[in-house]
Amino acid sequence: MRALIYAPIVHSEVDMGSMAGEVRRQFQEVFGPEEWKRRFASVEAMWEGLRAKLLALPILWQRVRLYQDGLPICGREREIVVELAAKGSRNHLLLGELMESGAALMGTEDPQLMLVEYRRIQKLVQAAHDRAPDSVVAELKREGESLLERRDAFIARRIDGTLSDGETGILFLGLLHRVDELLEDKFEVRHMIHNLPFGTDPWRKLKGVRS
Repeated sequence: MRALIYAPIVHSEVDMGSMAGEVRRQFQEVFGPEEWKRRFASVEAMWEGLRAKLLALPILWQRVRLYQDGLPICGREREIVVELAAKGSRNHLLLGELMESGAALMGTEDPQLMLVEYRRIQKLVQAAHDRAPDSVVAELKREGESLLERRDAFIARRIDGTLSDGETGILFLGLLHRVDELLEDKFEVRHMIHNLPFGTDPWRKLKGVRS
C-alpha cells in the first residue's frame, strides 16, 4: 500500500521570490505593516508546528519521497532547495532536514506550466499595481483556475508514477490545490494540518478587498 501525507501550506515571503516585494507593498498599503508582521509570525508558527509533527512520525525516512509545490522537474531540485533554505525559507529548510534524514527529494511540477504561472502572476501583480479594470483581473483569475487544474493533474500523475508500494510520499502544497482529491482512490491519504493560518494568505486578503 502506498501512503501520502498531504501537508497544506501557506508560503512565506522568501517563497514568493521576486514577487515578494510588490506583494508586501500592496498588502501593507491595504492592511498596514503590523498586519504583515502578524502574518509572518503566523506562518512561522505553522512551519514550526508542521516540522515538529513530521519529525515525530514513526517512519523510515529512507522509504519517503518529498514532493513540493513549485519545485519543477529540472535536474536542479536539490540546488533549488539549498538556495531557498539559505535565504531562510522554512519550507525548504524543512525539506533539507528531511533529506538529511534519508528522504528522497522529487521534482514535482511541469516546468512549462510553472513558467506560464510565473508570467501570469507577474501580470496579476502589475494589474494590481496599475489598478487595472476588473475585467483584466477576472480574466487572469480564470486563467489561474484553469492552470491550477492542469498543474494538479500533472502533480497527481507524477506522484502516482514515482511512488512505489511500501513507500510514503509527503506533499507540501498551497491551499488552493486539490491534488488529494485526485489521489484518494490510489493512496492512503493522510492530511497533516497544524494551526494552518488560513487568514494569512496575502493574495486572498487582497482579492477580498479589491474584488
